[in-house]
Amino acid sequence: MEKIIILAPAKINLFLNVGDRREDGYHDIETVMQTLTLFDRLEACKNDCKTEAVIDVRCRDFMAPDGAGNIVYRAASAFFAAAGIENYNVSFLIEKKIPAEAGLGGGSSDAAAAIIALDRLYGTAMTTEALCGIGAGVGADVPFCIKKGTAVARGIGEMLESCAPMPDCAVVVAIPKGSRICTADAYGKIDDVRESAPVSCADMLAAMTSCDLERISSVLYNKFEKVTDPATGVPELLARLSEIGASGVRMSGSGPAVFGLFRDIPAARAAKEKLGESFTSFVCSPARRDYPYIES
Repeated sequence: MEKIIILAPAKINLFLNVGDRREDGYHDIETVMQTLTLFDRLEACKNDCKTEAVIDVRCRDFMAPDGAGNIVYRAASAFFAAAGIENYNVSFLIEKKIPAEAGLGGGSSDAAAAIIALDRLYGTAMTTEALCGIGAGVGADVPFCIKKGTAVARGIGEMLESCAPMPDCAVVVAIPKGSRICTADAYGKIDDVRESAPVSCADMLAAMTSCDLERISSVLYNKFEKVTDPATGVPELLARLSEIGASGVRMSGSGPAVFGLFRDIPAARAAKEKLGESFTSFVCSPARRDYPYIES
C-alpha cells in the first residue's frame, strides 16, 4: 500500500463580478482568487489491486458525504478515465476543516487534492495543465485549486491567469452559525442585478501589483452581496468585521462565508476574539503556490 497526504486549502474571492447567463445555463465570471492556510486534509492510499475498479471515499465528519456522493469520488473517476487506467483500488480519507457550502471552495479543493494525489500514486506525471483539464470537468473552481496561490479566473472559472500575490497579512474567515446559501439560487437572483460594479478587475490587479494592503482592501468586490438575504447574517457580519478593525471585508463566493483582511496575525486573533460565539471563525494567512501542501 502506498499513501500520500495532501493539504487542500480554502479560497476567497478578492474580486468577483458575474456577467450574463450563457446559452449553456452558466454565467461568465471575472474573479481574483486567493488560497488560504485553512485546510482540509486528504489522505489517499493506493491499495493492492485485484480485478475490479474500487474508489472508496470516507469523510470523518458530517460536513461532506461518503462514497459516490462526494466530489472526490467524481474527481478520481475522471482521473482514471483520462489516464486510461482500468484496474485500480484507491481509498480516500478526508478530514474537513473548511466549512461546506460556504463559498470557500472546500469541495473543489478536495477534488483537486485527489487528482494531484492520484497523479503521484500512479506515476502518470501529467503536466499541471493536463491535471487542470481533468479538474475542469469536475468543477469550475477545481483548476484554480490545482494551481493554488493567486489567480484571475474568467469564463465559468476555468480560464486562469496568474497575477501578483497578496502581501503578507492575516485573514479572519467567519460564518454566521446555521447560515446556508444555495449557490444555484444566488445565481438565479443575480440576473436581476443590473447595476455596474463600482470597481473593476483591472483595479484589483493594479492593487495587487502595488502590494499595498489598504489599496487592495479599497477595491474588494463581490456582486453576490447584492442578492444576499439579511436573514443569513452576512450583512451583520460584514459590518462587525469592519467595526473591529479589518482593513477590508467581503463575502467569499456566493457565501455565507465572510473574510476580513488584517495587517498581522495578532490583530486578526484579537478580532476573532471580539466576534464572539455567534460566528464560526478562523484565523489564517494567504497561502502561496509554493506552500508545502504535500505532507508525505
